[in-house]
Amino acid sequence: MPSPTSFKPAIVLPAALLGLILLAGCQHHSQGNRTADYPIGEQFPQIYQKSLQASAHWRLIAHNEAQLLVTRFEDLPPLQLDQPGGRDDSVFLRAYHDFLAEGLLNEGALLYESGQEMQVEYDIEVVEFSDRNQLNLPPGLISASALSVYIIAHAVETWSNPAALLIPAAVGADFYNYMNADSETPDTEIILTTRVLGDARLVYSHSSVYYLRTADAGLYENSKSIKVRGPVAL
Repeated sequence: MPSPTSFKPAIVLPAALLGLILLAGCQHHSQGNRTADYPIGEQFPQIYQKSLQASAHWRLIAHNEAQLLVTRFEDLPPLQLDQPGGRDDSVFLRAYHDFLAEGLLNEGALLYESGQEMQVEYDIEVVEFSDRNQLNLPPGLISASALSVYIIAHAVETWSNPAALLIPAAVGADFYNYMNADSETPDTEIILTTRVLGDARLVYSHSSVYYLRTADAGLYENSKSIKVRGPVAL
C-alpha cells in the first residue's frame, strides 16, 4: 500500500498550478490587458510625497516656501504681510501665516502690514481621493511562487519534515518587507500655493502637494464650510 506521503506531490502540484494560473490572470487584468477595447492607463514613474503628521511639519514647509520665494528675486522688494483673516480660518492657515512670516524674516525680507505694492498670498485646497488599493502584482512573483512550490514539493518527497521550510521562508519574507516597506499612502492631500502679486500682476507662484491623514482634514478646512478656501492675504 502506498505511503501517505506519496500522495502529497499529486495534491500539491495541481493546486500550485491552479494558483499560478489565477495569479497570471490577475496580473493580466491589472498590468496591461492588451485585449482591452480602450487605451490602457500608463503609470507614472514611482515618486515619493511627504506626509504632514505634526505642526512641526507645517513650520518646515513654511520655511521652505519662504526660502523659495526670497531666492526668486535678485533684489527682494519690501513685502506686504497682512494679519490673518480671523477665527474662521483653519488651524493650519493661522499657523502657516505665523510660520511663513518667521521664515521670511529669517531670510532677510522686509515685512509690512500695509502700504506696499508686493503682497504675499497663499491658497490651500484639500483633495480627497477614493481608497488607494494597490492591485498590481510585483514583477517576479509568479517565478518566485513556482520556485517555492518546486522546492516544497521536492522536500515532501525526500525530507522527513518538509514543513520546516516554511520557517526560514517566512522569516526572510518578513525581513524583506520590513526593510523595503513604504509608509501607508493616505487618501487625502493638500495643494498649497504661495504667490506674490505686485500692482495686480502675478510675479511669483509656487505650489506644493502633501499627504495628510483623512482624520486630520478638519485642521486644514475653513471652520464654517468644508469647501476649498480661496486666496488669503497675509
